[in-house]
Amino acid sequence: MATVYLCGMIFGVWLISEVCQGLLLNDVNTEHQQLQQLRSAIDRIGSTYIRWGRSGCPAVNGTSLVYSGLAAGANFNTVGGGVNYLCLPHDPSSFLSASEIQPQQPHLQGSVYGAEYQFTYRNVAHDDDVPCAVCYVPAATLMIPAKITCPPSWTLQYSGFLTTNSDDFNSASDYVCLDDNPQYIEGSRDNRDGKLFYPVHARCGALPCPPYVDNAYLRCSVCSR
Repeated sequence: MATVYLCGMIFGVWLISEVCQGLLLNDVNTEHQQLQQLRSAIDRIGSTYIRWGRSGCPAVNGTSLVYSGLAAGANFNTVGGGVNYLCLPHDPSSFLSASEIQPQQPHLQGSVYGAEYQFTYRNVAHDDDVPCAVCYVPAATLMIPAKITCPPSWTLQYSGFLTTNSDDFNSASDYVCLDDNPQYIEGSRDNRDGKLFYPVHARCGALPCPPYVDNAYLRCSVCSR
């Protein structure tokens, strides 16, 4: 019967592997090699996030671009459908034809629309279409509403302001952090609605004021560590 060694704990999990067995050997060269392999495996642990309003990723903390795309989602005034914003790639691979899949009723199906800004701010205007970028960072990521800085030992990926659908419409939506220097997709300034981005303001009551300010728009940040 093979002998299994428990050689340590990392991230709350006992390591049981040939790498760990190597750490028990007296050979210094083998120990160094196996430690390097373990460090490399840990470095590959990471996460993805979507940078809303931009087509690229920030050059911080080893961040790289997975793909750039266009923001999309359910129509702003639909009763059903998805609530989340999607980052659709510019080059979709394939589609299912109507002959391959049959809904229970022809009119019972979800829909995806492109997204538009519903405000004017810096480089963008009302009805501009919204770009997005899916970014990979070899670290954990976190969106923090109402802050433009990160906690100690965290790195700022980008800051911006909080957006969602308007309170006046039927369709619910996520809160997402739109980049503070937004871009728009060229040649797409027509008013076609679809999935919409509205700024989010604070309302005093159960939300304490101060420190919050009634009707003031909320900022946000995306951080990594």
